[in-house]
Amino acid sequence: MGRKISGNIKQLRIKERLIERITGGEFAFGARFPGINELSSCCHVSYVTVCKAVKQLEIEGYLRCQPGVGYFVCYTSSDMSAARKEVNLISSNGYYRSHRDVFNRGIALFEQNNWQVNFLLHSSDLYELKPAINSPETFSIITAFNVNWERFAATFGHITRRVVVLGRLSGNPEIASVVADECASIKLCMEHLAQMGRKKVALTALMPGSELEAIRIAAWRSIILDHGLSFDWMRRHLFALNEDVAPLTGREKKNLFLKYIQENIHDMDAVILPSCSRSLMEAIVESGIDIPRDLTVITIGCDAEFQKRYPQVLCMDNNLDGHFRYALNILEDRLSAGNTMDGSWFFCQPSKIIAAKDDSTLNKEILP
Repeated sequence: MGRKISGNIKQLRIKERLIERITGGEFAFGARFPGINELSSCCHVSYVTVCKAVKQLEIEGYLRCQPGVGYFVCYTSSDMSAARKEVNLISSNGYYRSHRDVFNRGIALFEQNNWQVNFLLHSSDLYELKPAINSPETFSIITAFNVNWERFAATFGHITRRVVVLGRLSGNPEIASVVADECASIKLCMEHLAQMGRKKVALTALMPGSELEAIRIAAWRSIILDHGLSFDWMRRHLFALNEDVAPLTGREKKNLFLKYIQENIHDMDAVILPSCSRSLMEAIVESGIDIPRDLTVITIGCDAEFQKRYPQVLCMDNNLDGHFRYALNILEDRLSAGNTMDGSWFFCQPSKIIAAKDDSTLNKEILP
């Protein structure tokens, strides 16, 4: 008697056969995929097995489901022969609200260079935009999302060279990422603070295990030691929250930072915060600290809403306009060169230090 094949093995085999048919070009991008009953009949397996295999293909980005209608092919090959000057600019609603002017300038920059821009806002799940990202005609720029790169590789692995990520490092060597040069950003902040006579500068880090924050921390440590402060001082004045391991609520972050501020304010004259640090600023305000007399506060990154709410805080402009210029050059090069350019990291230099004045005036630049 032959060994009975388990349902999981059958499902895997059916999935692999269907992937071969999809990647082999039997179904064009956007074409309707055969129904479950038809596949069950031609593959000689149960409806349940085929259904599970097709669901997995949807998860991995080969298909998309249109409820009540059926499945449609989402896969497109890595060949860029069909690509044109069309780009999906993808962001979250909240990030767009905070950087509306930058996005508008970025869109204008692409349009001035004859690109069609599809501006796509989404609240949470990047993967619901599979049809747009997988289109064989378009490129994509992704901002603001905390991407699960393992899942991304499974879903979009075949079109990685048509994707550019802004503001975060990708987890795939074929995906180009444009990020602020964190070493240069810290140096700019510390030089500006030193000119103000402030050298006891504490640093906060939300995700110290990430590559970018690790670079930021290393740069800060070097400058702190150059200022003659001790290893003990340096150790005590890095306030690190491991949000990449254990995410915290805004209240939890505020309470932890409040305790830190109260214990260390006597031994620091400035603090560098990550962007969008509302909960940390609430802790400073609740402590009754006078900014900037008692403590100079500077944030990495400019957020219009944050600046309006806390005009006494300095902001380090990490040059999001430059991010868009890099993205344009990368996509222009990829369009002209075809599928030849490797992905890599691009470090964008920070722009300037900005000090917000009162609400009746515009921001002014303070050069380091």
